[in-house]
Amino acid sequence: MYTISNNTDSSVLFRLIAEGNEMAFKILFEQYKAKTYAVAFKWTKCTLAAEEITQEVFISIWVSKAQLPLVKDATAYIYTIIYNHVKRYLKKEQHQNRILQLAFWNTKKICNITEETIQSNETQQLINQALAKLTPQKKLIFDLSRQQGKTYSEIGASLNLSPHTVKSHLVKTVKFIRNYIENVSVFLTGGILFLFF
Repeated sequence: MYTISNNTDSSVLFRLIAEGNEMAFKILFEQYKAKTYAVAFKWTKCTLAAEEITQEVFISIWVSKAQLPLVKDATAYIYTIIYNHVKRYLKKEQHQNRILQLAFWNTKKICNITEETIQSNETQQLINQALAKLTPQKKLIFDLSRQQGKTYSEIGASLNLSPHTVKSHLVKTVKFIRNYIENVSVFLTGGILFLFF
């Protein structure tokens, strides 16, 4: 029986997840969610897509958990899943040039985890700055949707709004955040600019 913590090695977490251990899965998610989001955002340049890809990556890990004990390099395995999901998204959006760049990145393993973590933290700071400029209602709707996972109907019921109005607010909020990040990034140097190349 393992005693696990936030510092538990991912290979140990993989074995436990294969056995259905939900706590191990939550710890793995906390260890890799920022890195996953950073890579997804770097290639999609879209906060909503990066969030969805991050969720899909961990859903894939859980659904395929029976394979995890066979994995020799947990980080490489996770990055392969990220690569596949990002590639699928880019194909759907028909970003052929970015697909080629992504393939090059994956082949050469240009993957500095520390750098990506810094980029993710900087991106999150920009998201927080953008949220601070929103109306209280839009901030609340964004929080209920993205942080608490509530549906349009649930949010609408709690705020006395129609689901359509909730969706409209959320779409405008995500667009505002994306534009804010893109506009601010023009004036920055260093890590955050790397996300937009």
